[in-house]
Amino acid sequence: MKRLRVLFILVILSLVFSCQQRPDVSISLAVDPPLPTTDSTVTVNLSSSLDIGITMAKISINGQTVVNGDKLPLTYSWKPSKADTYLLEGYVENIFGQNGTDQRIVKVIDQTAPDVKEIKVLPAFPETNSSIYLSVMAEDNESDVIKVVAKVANNSVEAQTIDRPIILELPQLSEGEYPLNVVVSTGDFSKTSTSTELRVYPVDSGPPSVEVNFQKSFFSTEDNVILNLQISDDTEISSVTIECDGVESYNETFTGVNSINLSVNLGKFDAGHHSALISVKDVRGKSTIESGVFAVGIGPANIELEVSPLNPSAGDLVNLDVKTSETQIKQITFYVDNIVVLQGTSFSYSWSAVSGRHILSAVLETNDGRIGRDAIQVDVQDIQPPKIELFRIGTTELKTDEFTSIDAGYYGVRLTVSDDTSVKQGGTVTVIVSADRFPNINPVSQIILVQESVSDDLKQASYVGAVSLTQGRYYLIPSGISDIYENSIENLQFLLEVR
Repeated sequence: MKRLRVLFILVILSLVFSCQQRPDVSISLAVDPPLPTTDSTVTVNLSSSLDIGITMAKISINGQTVVNGDKLPLTYSWKPSKADTYLLEGYVENIFGQNGTDQRIVKVIDQTAPDVKEIKVLPAFPETNSSIYLSVMAEDNESDVIKVVAKVANNSVEAQTIDRPIILELPQLSEGEYPLNVVVSTGDFSKTSTSTELRVYPVDSGPPSVEVNFQKSFFSTEDNVILNLQISDDTEISSVTIECDGVESYNETFTGVNSINLSVNLGKFDAGHHSALISVKDVRGKSTIESGVFAVGIGPANIELEVSPLNPSAGDLVNLDVKTSETQIKQITFYVDNIVVLQGTSFSYSWSAVSGRHILSAVLETNDGRIGRDAIQVDVQDIQPPKIELFRIGTTELKTDEFTSIDAGYYGVRLTVSDDTSVKQGGTVTVIVSADRFPNINPVSQIILVQESVSDDLKQASYVGAVSLTQGRYYLIPSGISDIYENSIENLQFLLEVR
């Protein structure tokens, strides 16, 4: 009996030793179909040549376990929701302490073309030998990454990104019309294309020129008020809008003209003083705003307003002096932007200039009830540069006091600038991408941004562009940003870390 016991123990030890020396179990992970689409139902099968004594079997997709058990074969039915590349893994353990792993990389094909919402050229009127961008807004429910290829003038540019909108920098072109072909895709089997004409314009030197004159110095309540305008532009005049006392009285669009004389009938008005605001735009979106005042129903009293200096800087003392031939003066009222600043019998008023565009006016009233009014528009130059309200790459807003992190890739860029007087219309902004902090600039690339839009009051402008980023720490230094008085942003840098 003792000999049988010893023999049994020897057999058990032999089996244990044999198991410890055995290599890991061989398993197989099968995927059918091997190249699925988002419409496919994929069968994932995990099997092994040794399917006894299984203690654990599991199938995972991108590290997430989707099914497990203790028997083989193990099967999982998978319906991919997005077109992407997935890592499928099968894992098995048995009672002998063995384990095995098998992996498959599966690419899910997107067969549905992206939904293209909008394709536009920026700026809207690209000029000769200037920066031009193509903005594509597209969405795809099955794929995050969208690829855009644009072909123009025998050049091809492309970008593949998750950023929206997708912005491509087109080659600089001379004046003319060029076929523009755009292909938007998420893969070889899911693409859509469109063709259009890209027109490149000659350089626009500035906004329209406008001269404003009323037909008479004053009108009766029975008269139609006639406003005469002389307008010219080096491109084409697009529209003219006139507001009287804050209400739109005239709006007209034009095609194919760069010079025009208008005589506009504004209609009849009640007795009193009235204002007119004239806004003229050219086809490039540049605008000029002028104003005027007119009297109705009363013979105006004689008055002339003198302003000195006419081009003050912020903080300067501006003298408003009333000249008149009237002898029976009841009162004189001075206004700054239609706000009463002094009323009485004084012929002079001193105003501390504030940055921006202002209307300075004076109203003289006589003892016999006659009223005269004169007004002068002044632009007060400031010494403050514009402000950068927003600097964004993709969906990430950059800061000047700390690093902002972003993944390497291709992104659209947006910059918004404001000024308390007036921003410049048109032009570009250059952003230097430096490897070192200012003032030790070490340029590695640059971003050219084009002006996308300007606010109606000319106090805010938006610029857009695109950039391809690689890993590293960078200092982004904007340059070429100034207001109409050439006050420019200097020594400003934004911090960016690309992972």
